[in-house]
Amino acid sequence: MAASRHDCTICMDSFKNPKLISCHHSFCYKCLEDYVQVNLHNGCFNCPICRTSVQLPESGISGFENNLYNDTEKNENFPCEICGPKNVACSRCLDCEENLCQSCCYVHEKSKLSRHHKISDLLSLAPELKGKVRQRVFCDQHPEEEIQLDCQDCNVTICLMCKAVKHDTHPTKALVDAAAEVKMTLDAKLNQCSDKLRFIKASVERGEELDRSINDAEQEELKTVDGQCSQLHEAIDQEAAKLKDNIKNVYRFLKEQNAVFRSCMEEELKSCSNTKDIAQNLRDQGTDIEIIKRGPAIEQIISAAIAKTDPTPTVRLTSKLFSPATIIADKLIPLIGVLRDYEAKPRDLTRMLAYTRHTSRHKQILYHTHLYNGNPNKGKGSTKYTKSGDQLTEA
Repeated sequence: MAASRHDCTICMDSFKNPKLISCHHSFCYKCLEDYVQVNLHNGCFNCPICRTSVQLPESGISGFENNLYNDTEKNENFPCEICGPKNVACSRCLDCEENLCQSCCYVHEKSKLSRHHKISDLLSLAPELKGKVRQRVFCDQHPEEEIQLDCQDCNVTICLMCKAVKHDTHPTKALVDAAAEVKMTLDAKLNQCSDKLRFIKASVERGEELDRSINDAEQEELKTVDGQCSQLHEAIDQEAAKLKDNIKNVYRFLKEQNAVFRSCMEEELKSCSNTKDIAQNLRDQGTDIEIIKRGPAIEQIISAAIAKTDPTPTVRLTSKLFSPATIIADKLIPLIGVLRDYEAKPRDLTRMLAYTRHTSRHKQILYHTHLYNGNPNKGKGSTKYTKSGDQLTEA
């Protein structure tokens, strides 16, 4: 949960004895003390919020100004400025500009000198008047005197006694007049700041829109690469299917031819074996008359079988049908497409780094703007920058 303006951004809790550093950010005394002990370098530390370098006073954390605005604005109980801090104020006299408890308010309304003064309840006080509710500030040199003047030469707020003793020749202004002048300057700066905020907000929105465009472009290009690869895969698969079909057709024909050859040879084997068996039986078991009578005919049959020309196989596997080509990736990859180099302009990086404050005092960031173009070791067209602090140097 984000801290409110009444919360310390270090401990994320309500301010306790807030201290105002030179960049006008406030932190609890103890939080700031612990932070400075860890982050102090050469008498300076970076503000935890804006990273501005802040010089530590010689007296340490106590040397920073107390932030009375945050300290009292958060506190809902204001002491009565008439009878003292023992009673809590509930009203404010807008004429006297004093906080009053219930008893003092009653007396104030009955007094002849103040009965016509305008008194308002603190809780219902208009926002523009709430800044005046805080307790009056008294002079460090003259504790009984309230700060009422602003010395123009010394640029310090003083009491009437200081004016008479040390600043008698210096031009001074009443606090309300000096504050009014500062408010006018602040109003002008606030208007400029509002314009700047609108510009930054528009830039943030443009950055967010550009981020979406970058993501969309990235996805579109990745899909294009996938599409190219898919087309290449599809073409290869189609060609592979054709090659396989042709190979299968050839080998199917070879199998059919070999089947015819085998069938003929099996029939011839059966006929020749049968003739041999008949001749063998006649020779071994036939009578002399049977041998003389049937022998010549069987001899002719055997002679005819022997005289037959032996068929030779029509199928010959002399070489492979498919000769694989040498796959050269360098020639195949360009069929997918070419990735061009993206060059970031050094001046754009310099301007961006000068605008952005980084969170680490000695952190170095390497900017490498070259996109991988198929060779991870190739550095053509790439520029490296190293940043330390706010300085940008080419590596």
